[in-house]
Amino acid sequence: MQIKALIFDLDDTLYDCSNTLSRDKRRELAGIVARYKGCSEEEALGVLQGDEEVRKYGRYEGLTHRLGLPPSFLEEIQVVLQRSPDLNQIKLFPNVHPTLQALRGRGLQVFLVTSGVLEEQEAKLNQLGLKPLLDEVMIVKRDGEGKAKGDCFQHLMKKYRLTPKEVMCVGDRIEDELAAAAALGMTTAMLRHGQHYERFASSTQREMVPDFFIKDIGELLGLLS
Repeated sequence: MQIKALIFDLDDTLYDCSNTLSRDKRRELAGIVARYKGCSEEEALGVLQGDEEVRKYGRYEGLTHRLGLPPSFLEEIQVVLQRSPDLNQIKLFPNVHPTLQALRGRGLQVFLVTSGVLEEQEAKLNQLGLKPLLDEVMIVKRDGEGKAKGDCFQHLMKKYRLTPKEVMCVGDRIEDELAAAAALGMTTAMLRHGQHYERFASSTQREMVPDFFIKDIGELLGLLS
């Protein structure tokens, strides 16, 4: 491989979002669903996980209609979604900091493309101390993020005069960064952990299969040697 640059996702790629920020929010949202539906929180979690609009885009309007719930349900959901998360609990996965340093030390460019609320994603980057380790950061809205991330990838390649074969995308979600990167002809690496990998591993219908699977970010150093 003649890789000259890497594009990283943030949430669940460089730090454990699912078992910190997302877990706490899921539990609170499930509690609201359980209260309105008169079911257990475990059943409510299944409802949230099974709804594609909720899972992919964090949209609850359709779920409100499908469950036949009143407007007050959506109002309570929005209060939770709009509340700023407690970022003091997040930290980088092991080996992320030294690996990013080592990649740049080899002369590789390191970019980050993430989706979410601008202020919230910026706050995460500051809390994790990532900005000094990155050549450029791009943040897109979560709705329709696959296409938006693909547009960012093309922008970075054009700006830094890179071809798709010279870029590796590293992430945890097929439907967002990895499928978009593969469609452009980039090399892809998927993290073998978390709910998105588990869903991919158990699926019989796959949109695409990444070129590499890694358990630890540090494995990239060996792959790129």
